[in-house]
Amino acid sequence: MTPIKTVGQVFDAIQQAKAGAPDFCTNFFPVQRKIQDWIDHGELTAEFRDDAVFFFRRDRDFYHCYFCASSVSALKRDVVAIRELNSERVVMDLVGKEADLSSLIAFWESTGFRRFTRLYRIARVAQAPPAPAGESPVVFASPGDAPAILALLERAFNRFGEQIPLLYEIEAAVQAQQILVAKHEGVVAGLLHFETQGVTSTLRFWAVADEFRALKFGSALIRQYFAVNSTVKRFNLWVAADNVSAVQKYGHYGYTPDGLVDYVLANELVPEMIPA
Repeated sequence: MTPIKTVGQVFDAIQQAKAGAPDFCTNFFPVQRKIQDWIDHGELTAEFRDDAVFFFRRDRDFYHCYFCASSVSALKRDVVAIRELNSERVVMDLVGKEADLSSLIAFWESTGFRRFTRLYRIARVAQAPPAPAGESPVVFASPGDAPAILALLERAFNRFGEQIPLLYEIEAAVQAQQILVAKHEGVVAGLLHFETQGVTSTLRFWAVADEFRALKFGSALIRQYFAVNSTVKRFNLWVAADNVSAVQKYGHYGYTPDGLVDYVLANELVPEMIPA
């Protein structure tokens, strides 16, 4: 694989695949800032082909794969030469409307990938935030909280299916005041990680450690989240379709499906999801 050295390499390769493309297909929607972070940390490599490019982002002990191809037929032709798809642990996300993804899913399944998990996006339009329940135990995380936040995320979520941030990403989010924490006797008992741009906010992770569930930190966290985003008009998040408890909790706060789904596919080297 070729290490990526500049953001320009990424966008140039995408444009080359797009040029005159009759049936361009991709699962890659890059954000320049995040691409630069991946490059700065040596995480991004690529395999270049005549009509397609495959990007691999290293994440712990596996890779996320992103593809851009001039057509589905070009994708099918070029994918056979990408050795890493079978020699490394690899996952990929296919995002879109349910009906639009069926052919791509079927293609990747034919190459040995399997459906690992399915998430769907739910949204909440602006409304009066829930009233805070007395004095809140919730504050913005401080730099020293980053390791504890990472540990809680890795206990609460599956690294292959839910894109858990790395430590440097958590540190940046803390610096940007994008992580709220609830503490009990100095210990990070719960967290809520979000990203707000303009009038839209995405809730990325909301978790409370099992031993603190009875203390109602979860509701305190989400109430504070709505309070600090009082000018936001739309709230989004992705939730695992089989996480019935989480779906019910989000529904309680006004979130409903908006039609987008995310199928996470994994090759045979990725261990099976352990049921919650």
